[in-house]
Amino acid sequence: MRQELLDKGIVFACGFLSLYIIAADEAIVIASLLAIIITLLPNIKFGVEKCDITYLVEFFGILYILAGIKWLVCFPFYPLIAYDFFKKKRYIVIGGIFAILMYYLLIAQNLYSDVESIDKQKEIFIYTILLLLISLRLSFVSQKRGILTEKIKKMRDDNQENENFLKERNKILLEQQNVEIRMATLKERNRIAREIHDNVGHMLTRAILQTGALKVLEKEEKLKEQLNDLQQTLNVAMNNIRNSVHDLHDDSINLEKAVKELIMAFPKLDIDFEYEVENQIDKNIKYGFLAIIKEALTNTLKHSNGNKVRIEIVENPGFYKLVVTDNGTEIQENFVGGMGISSIQERVETLNGVLRISTDNGFRITITIFK
Repeated sequence: MRQELLDKGIVFACGFLSLYIIAADEAIVIASLLAIIITLLPNIKFGVEKCDITYLVEFFGILYILAGIKWLVCFPFYPLIAYDFFKKKRYIVIGGIFAILMYYLLIAQNLYSDVESIDKQKEIFIYTILLLLISLRLSFVSQKRGILTEKIKKMRDDNQENENFLKERNKILLEQQNVEIRMATLKERNRIAREIHDNVGHMLTRAILQTGALKVLEKEEKLKEQLNDLQQTLNVAMNNIRNSVHDLHDDSINLEKAVKELIMAFPKLDIDFEYEVENQIDKNIKYGFLAIIKEALTNTLKHSNGNKVRIEIVENPGFYKLVVTDNGTEIQENFVGGMGISSIQERVETLNGVLRISTDNGFRITITIFK
């Protein structure tokens, strides 16, 4: 837009300089102001969305050109009016036809013989034709510049969109990679725990039994004491290994995967599962949540007419939240929890959590476990 205004300013200045050829009077001011108003209309924002005044500008432009047939002072500003007309190819052809017509009127018919000589009319015509060519060139360059600007803007927007897409894709891939690494680590821990239990555990158990047998057979008290110390050492080693194996096994349990496997055991229920936990959950909470979910699903299957269940496990800054909701409708108003609910209540109390039960719009269990 700024470049268009500069182009129009150049064309207007050139047209104004041509006035030295014409005998100037007060009509010059009117003609120049009208030309400026018409040519600036497309560049004015009226504050109305989708306000297209193209046809209005063309209408006033044509009136101005026709006025030039009567008043010669309009002639030098034709190139300024034509600048916007040249944006449409059909007006270039029309402009050529009009130029031939004006030549006929100026030269052949001597239209302005009452105000100017034939020589001055020729000068005005030639000067106006030159300005029209300059205006055509500037208008064409402006259009090409506008097209290139739009293409560059579109390319920049496309590049930004692609960059955002790639960033999001890389983020997803990185998260998947972290999950796969975590799963591989847990799987390896589970394998190590199993091997320790199967190999070292069995050998220690055998060593403990053999030491006990030697104690029974040995009659020398001093040697019996040594065997007793050895057996106690082996027992301590066995207990330590057992605890370490259990810790490794507990850490290898992936709660999200375990819940999904548990869901597969209830094919008659349509279960929606949402898991939003980033940090590692304590093993006691893991086992508690799994037991509670299993109990809740069993209750829905046996004691409810609902067929849809939603499970949510969400981590908040200060607590974990487990929500199990079904769409059952056959719930007594004076609902009293049975053995299943009592079991859930006991597990929640063990974890120092809070249990809330709601029967509005289905059966809903909300459990909050503080970190």
